[in-house]
Amino acid sequence: MAPTDITVRLVKDENDTSVKGEVTPYVGQDYSKLLQGCLQQGRLFEDPYFPAEPKSLGYNQLGPWSPEARGIQWKRPQEICQSPQFICEDMKWTDICQGQLGNCWFLAAAASLTLYPLLMKRVVPPQGSFDKEYAGIFHFQFWQYGLWVDVVVDDRLPTKDGELVFVTSAQKNEFWPALLEKAYAKLNGSYEALNGGWVNEAFVDFTGGVDESVDLKTPPPNLYKVIQAAVEKRSLMGASINVLSQQESEMRTTEGLVKGHAYSIIGVAEVEYNGRRIPLLRLRNPWGKVEWNGRWSDDSPMWSLLDKSLSEKLQVRGEDGEFWMQMDDFLRYFDTLEICNLSPDSACSDVPHPWNANSFQGRWVRGHNAGGCRNNRVTFWTNPQFLVTLHGEDEKSLITLLASLLQKDRRKGRAIGRDFLVIGFEIYKVKCCLDHTSSVSQRVETVSSLIPMVLTPYVAKRDVTARFELPPGQYLVIPTTFTPHEESSFNLRVFTETENTLTEIDCEVKAKGEVFQESALRGSMEEFNRHFQRLSGQDQEISPEELQRILLQVTSKHTHLKTDGFSQDTCAQLLKISDSSGNRKLQLEEFKYLWSKIKEWEHLFTRYDTDRSGTMDIRELRLALEAAGFQLNNKLVESLCLKYGNDLRQVDFDSFLSCLAHLVGVFEDCRHMDQNEDGVVSLGEQQWLQIACRQGEP
Repeated sequence: MAPTDITVRLVKDENDTSVKGEVTPYVGQDYSKLLQGCLQQGRLFEDPYFPAEPKSLGYNQLGPWSPEARGIQWKRPQEICQSPQFICEDMKWTDICQGQLGNCWFLAAAASLTLYPLLMKRVVPPQGSFDKEYAGIFHFQFWQYGLWVDVVVDDRLPTKDGELVFVTSAQKNEFWPALLEKAYAKLNGSYEALNGGWVNEAFVDFTGGVDESVDLKTPPPNLYKVIQAAVEKRSLMGASINVLSQQESEMRTTEGLVKGHAYSIIGVAEVEYNGRRIPLLRLRNPWGKVEWNGRWSDDSPMWSLLDKSLSEKLQVRGEDGEFWMQMDDFLRYFDTLEICNLSPDSACSDVPHPWNANSFQGRWVRGHNAGGCRNNRVTFWTNPQFLVTLHGEDEKSLITLLASLLQKDRRKGRAIGRDFLVIGFEIYKVKCCLDHTSSVSQRVETVSSLIPMVLTPYVAKRDVTARFELPPGQYLVIPTTFTPHEESSFNLRVFTETENTLTEIDCEVKAKGEVFQESALRGSMEEFNRHFQRLSGQDQEISPEELQRILLQVTSKHTHLKTDGFSQDTCAQLLKISDSSGNRKLQLEEFKYLWSKIKEWEHLFTRYDTDRSGTMDIRELRLALEAAGFQLNNKLVESLCLKYGNDLRQVDFDSFLSCLAHLVGVFEDCRHMDQNEDGVVSLGEQQWLQIACRQGEP
């Protein structure tokens, strides 16, 4: 009876107890335990993960031998001023004063966040103190790619001549801004890693939201509706006027606006004026003063032409930094709008119609799925692929989709010459049902034939976010680096106003019955028997050493097969799949089975090595494995590339044979686990990876 197919059905592990919104101690440092330990021992905390040493400052401009780092001393607040306080009264925009670091993007976001006390309370826990239970330790919370992390720091701060080098507070004895900056520097590897960035990057880390940037000189036609919805959802919004030089920063215009300055948008309204509806925006200057003096400003005569009750309800008076602007004036004078759309777990509980969010953690691995943008036709289809299903009752209605792609931990890599990769993503409308039953060859054909519905710009930023209005249906999202073979971890998120699902396009794990069957051999059995008698020696058995000699002799005649000489481990692994006696030697029938598989696999290698390089790249390997009868999921293919590929993830012939022998052993184990004999085995994801990685050892 011919062997049946065996399918591995993967189930979520029961011990996966991660809770959405739960806070994880960064690098395993538990603030409460460390605090209590220091108090009991009567000592001040010194952080071993971010020590008061030159390496915490930076690597280039702030490197150990740089002029900027020379003379820096690390001091605790008590050594800097008398009666230090963590927070003096309340946290305010004016608390934050930039120091000798180009991180105004981070400080502008932190200053804006002071206007949202509930959000700020999460980032800056209020229990920090220099009085009660002081032990020189403080902690802050940041969102990092799907997780909230609690970052612990000691309060040793960089100083020169007794003054703080980096951020300070306008109130000289207040230290929450300096300690927040230190925690963020620790999260990113060093202070210098914070040089240069975008406000929206810090907004995302402070809230877990999805940030989008709008060029107000080329605004979308529905921008006012977007802002209306953002106000309703309590989104953070900041608008700014570009500067052409540092001298223009915070320069006041004749209209009462400040250049290079982040204004908050805190309200919207529409009023009837001269027979038409006028859209208005309410802005706030975080200085608490200096206001717009044009149409609909505090003292504008236009308010007198409105209904008195409406005018009294909307009009703001006094030098408090708040004012109204007409929408077209806003577009005329401002250049950029940043919207941070809050995730469901960070938004207030009373927000009407919160976003529905889904996310996925992934990786681009060189030689496996780092296929680059669509210009790279041969490798593009290998990129990670995700199916987004937008649910809606009316097929003609449009659903707002926010999609955001973030590359992980690239700031940390600056110290070793790495920086942000150029990234982007493409979206395709798909009519056919792409799911785990799709084969690799089907995916190649499908992706190659699709025409993108949406193309984002490719930029060297941590995240690329875009807003789309799409009808209900299924959409394929392909996140990529611009250049192929570039490695990075990434986080893909989708926010929608209706229900959505986000799933990775992957293959069902399966081996066909033919994998375990003997393949046909050319020539007569008599001829094969004579060869076996000659090759097997006096004991009439083939050992790993004899198999090695046979393989070297055969492949020496085939220049299209590149090998590393068939190591003893490779030969032992090949021998194992047909060694029924377990004595590490093969008799005639056992060797016949093994040789039939080797010749079958040699044929597949030759057939799918389409560039005749003598090696296989991931594209060729996946198609060859499918032709051999294996259907594998992405994680297993990635592990095979790492295990059997060279530095370029190319697989030569002996590694190809070893890989196939490995897979035969993996699925043979699964067959033995199929107690119901229905061809299906259910395994936890970790259990499956353990079986798949353990197998293949000789």
